[in-house]
Amino acid sequence: MKKNLITCFILLLCLTRPEAQSYQSTYGSAYAGSTAIRNNPSASVNSAYKWDLTLFTAQARASTNSLFMRNDSVFLNGGSRSRFLHNNIDISLFNVLYKPNNRHAFAFNLRARSYNHVRTAPIFASDSIYSIHDFIVQNRTTPYLEAFVTHTGWIQGDFNYSRVLSENHNSKLTGGLTLQVMKNISAAYGRVSKMSYLESKTSTDTVYTFITGGGSFGYSSNYDETASGTTSSTKDFLKNTLTNFGLSLGVEYLLYAEAPTTYQQNNAMNYQWKIGVSLMDLGANRYKSSEFSSQFRNIDPGITDMTMDQKFMNIQSGRDLRDSLATVFTSADSVATKFKIGNPTRLVINVDRSFGNNLYVNADLNINLHGTSGYKRLLTREINLLTVTPRWETLNWGFYLPIQYNSQGQFHIGAALKAGPLVLGIHNLQWVKQIKNLSGGGYLMLSIHPFNKRKVISKLDCPE
Repeated sequence: MKKNLITCFILLLCLTRPEAQSYQSTYGSAYAGSTAIRNNPSASVNSAYKWDLTLFTAQARASTNSLFMRNDSVFLNGGSRSRFLHNNIDISLFNVLYKPNNRHAFAFNLRARSYNHVRTAPIFASDSIYSIHDFIVQNRTTPYLEAFVTHTGWIQGDFNYSRVLSENHNSKLTGGLTLQVMKNISAAYGRVSKMSYLESKTSTDTVYTFITGGGSFGYSSNYDETASGTTSSTKDFLKNTLTNFGLSLGVEYLLYAEAPTTYQQNNAMNYQWKIGVSLMDLGANRYKSSEFSSQFRNIDPGITDMTMDQKFMNIQSGRDLRDSLATVFTSADSVATKFKIGNPTRLVINVDRSFGNNLYVNADLNINLHGTSGYKRLLTREINLLTVTPRWETLNWGFYLPIQYNSQGQFHIGAALKAGPLVLGIHNLQWVKQIKNLSGGGYLMLSIHPFNKRKVISKLDCPE
């Protein structure tokens, strides 16, 4: 298969699948069950259920300024701009919540997570680019080329405990923490730094000669072939990975209406205000680096756009990529035997207001403590910034209208529906009619829990 650096980059932009951490409709809800700990670890003790088994959840989300769809085909926006694509995927099985009483709760989630980030300095791009020469022609006035790609994927077990910290007749404070055990499965990164070139014209052609620049690439070693030269089996692929730990912690404060009754009648659903603060996904994933991962400096004099096209015509492996890049730069060095990619650490502030008659409004502020705009550090982050969600919700039914302004400055209106054990949602209603921009995504949850409201209420009202 013929490939070069530019076509690989465009393919990555077009083919990377759409984000995970935000089941937005469930924010602040007492009916979120075991999945509530993904927004605040203390939320499990404030669940309406004594037990919950979430059989399956899946979510995909993306934010980009460079891709759109028309007539079932994906196109690249033209013009000059700093381009980005951020997405993540979250899939989980057999999430469990158990409350032995109304003061303690335990939860467990088994999840597969992946985060992907692509960003460039301002460049011209279009669907008519088929080679490095085509790309350089369109970018002949661009001062320099700079870009990065970061991918990380892992399997995670969440072990959660939460409890009531204090309580009186009209308020309750709860706290919780989640220990995250992470099996690091897949990682890759690439960097292009300050690459520039000079234009020279002849009577028959225009040539672009590279003069400065550097870069690096790397990936987890479990993608390499085995010592015998064969492709790694699934067993080998999983065996050659590392295990790391992460931590999330949070508190929730529930405020109830003044009433002459005793505080034992306050429960997970009859609050007026619920205010949560959490610090999520502390830690990093560490990976063994492939032996072919390398960094490069100083362009070899005489390298032109045509030379680049020839050198990257038949890249089939990490070895091929390293060997070709080594002929472009005068300095090629191996990287460390291990590398780490920071988790999407963030501060989450969530306020939920009950208006009675099953009506609520939730506001969720997500402050990323990591940025991905830098070209040196390997980091991930969430797309969420501010989400306001009006909802009408009962034990078995619900309708949700999340309104979001994300970290990339994009405004989306989504919707979700709960019908018994099933929750279905979409992050951007534009997708229903025509996808003018591929930012958006969707999610679903399938849960089993008590569906008899009388039993749930009687349990909540029972004094401990």
